[in-house]
Amino acid sequence: MIEYSNVSFIRDGRKIIEDVSFKINKGENWAILGPNGSGKSTLFSMLMAYTIASKGSIKAFGVEFGKGNWNRVKDKVGIVSSTMDKFNEVFYRQSVFDIVLSGIKKTIGIYEEVKDFEIAKTREYIKQFSLEDLEDKNYRNLSQGEKKKVLIVRSLISNPEILILDEPCASLDLYQKESLLKFLQEIEEETNIIYITHDINEIMPFITNIMLIKEGRIFKAGLKENILTDENLSNLYDLNVKLEWNRGRAWVKLS
Repeated sequence: MIEYSNVSFIRDGRKIIEDVSFKINKGENWAILGPNGSGKSTLFSMLMAYTIASKGSIKAFGVEFGKGNWNRVKDKVGIVSSTMDKFNEVFYRQSVFDIVLSGIKKTIGIYEEVKDFEIAKTREYIKQFSLEDLEDKNYRNLSQGEKKKVLIVRSLISNPEILILDEPCASLDLYQKESLLKFLQEIEEETNIIYITHDINEIMPFITNIMLIKEGRIFKAGLKENILTDENLSNLYDLNVKLEWNRGRAWVKLS
């Protein structure tokens, strides 16, 4: 589905991403793990064309960036990240129902006539993902965890082939975080997920593959069971890391 070949991104003379190559296949769910500032978010902002690679090639769904209609690619990708906060002025004037509905049209806000089948599909998704108690509420009045859940359902309603979640648990308290992670475990069959995080404890059982990013380079990448090791994580974070596994999740201990 996605292939990066020797991709670099340079800003103000500094290499943010350096000579990165990888491939993500259909049916794989990836966690992109690394310290803050390591280039994780930038790596996938290039897939959405928010930033443009300085060198190398990016291909997705049979299209190479710069040589085909990249809007076809973006139509197949959903994304939830902190960058969506810039749209809060619009979201704060809307109900949960309207925000989920806007995901069908891939717009921020609704600016054209809504068709009956779009209303029906929105009701279906609100019911499927247990948002009935929230659908008439104003987005402004939701908890941080509820807001994240609404934005994820908004992305899912357009049936993306890939859903990118960029630090979705940022600013959530422990209860909200675990509630959202449980929700993600329940929806993972809906799409392929790319989960970007600095927190090892957020990596859920549905994740199949791990990419470790350090200083703009891929440090290690592959199957979760091969990559999430004490040695790899100790070298990634420059700490003495020990992992304990419980119910398919890795928990960090520092020793």
